[in-house]
Amino acid sequence: MLQYITKRIVQFVPVFFGVTLALFLIANYMPGADPIQMRFGERTPPPEIKAALIKQYGLDRPWYVQYGKYLVALSPVKSVNGSLQWTGPDLGTSIYTGRPVTTILAETYPHTIRLALVAIMIEIVVGIGAGVISAVKQYSIWDVLVTLSTSILVSLPVFWLGLMLQYFFGIWLKGATGGAFYLPISGASSPFFPDWVHMILPGITLASVSTAYAARIMRSQLLEVTTQDYIRTARAKGLSERGVLWRHAMKNALIPVVTFIGLDLGAMFAGAVLTETVFNWPGVGSTISRAIFQRDFPIVFGSVTAMLFAVMIINLIVDVSYAFLDPRIRYGGAGE
Repeated sequence: MLQYITKRIVQFVPVFFGVTLALFLIANYMPGADPIQMRFGERTPPPEIKAALIKQYGLDRPWYVQYGKYLVALSPVKSVNGSLQWTGPDLGTSIYTGRPVTTILAETYPHTIRLALVAIMIEIVVGIGAGVISAVKQYSIWDVLVTLSTSILVSLPVFWLGLMLQYFFGIWLKGATGGAFYLPISGASSPFFPDWVHMILPGITLASVSTAYAARIMRSQLLEVTTQDYIRTARAKGLSERGVLWRHAMKNALIPVVTFIGLDLGAMFAGAVLTETVFNWPGVGSTISRAIFQRDFPIVFGSVTAMLFAVMIINLIVDVSYAFLDPRIRYGGAGE
């Protein structure tokens, strides 16, 4: 197991360099407004101030020099007064606000993680549960309902679903009940609702498409597993259908579902740009969206780097979890 984990961590190195290098190339050759000018809006900054800011952020240097400085700044251990000290990674300073990127991420990432955990819980409970019911009750009314609802969900644009939820549960329901009952449609907190209430609509929106896919994968995998010889053997031994399902079929059927949910969790931790933007959720997704329009490259670089590490770590956890779901899977052995 340790050998496999080490190998996977080594494989992260080219992925990291590939993603960050592509990001720098795109940022430097992408047409658009001057990031320094974006900081001043419609005002024209004095030439000496603009030149000083360009030099401060290294925008006057070639992209490969900027990339090298970025990699050096990412190192958590730096030389201070001739000795190596732990200083933590430096993600730079926002061009638009002048604030450290690490501070901005420390404020926004907790909101993204909260929303992602709510969405992934919905995906696990509803998606896997609906898939199991649909497979066990094949061709029943429950199977038809699950198949129909998942087909509708996967075809709906996420931003449109978010807008519809905002209208029905935030505007229409408020008017229909005379303001007695409705759900907040924007932000992560307010004096009128507990913070967890603000996560209901964006959490459902973020989980909607993924839950539908998880249900369909769970259904198809469970139906396939229940036709295997070892399942027929378990039934021939007199094991109850519930015992066959939970003790034998579920573990093997869950492997593709765990893969999908793990990748989805990594994507959610990377920031749900559309969902966070629609609901004005103060997470890293909406922060990246604003930074792209403002050409605030330090925030884009820092956010993508943090997202990249989150996705790689979650992928590693998912890969290791396979051994617990299926005892036949072993890492690092002679038969690997």
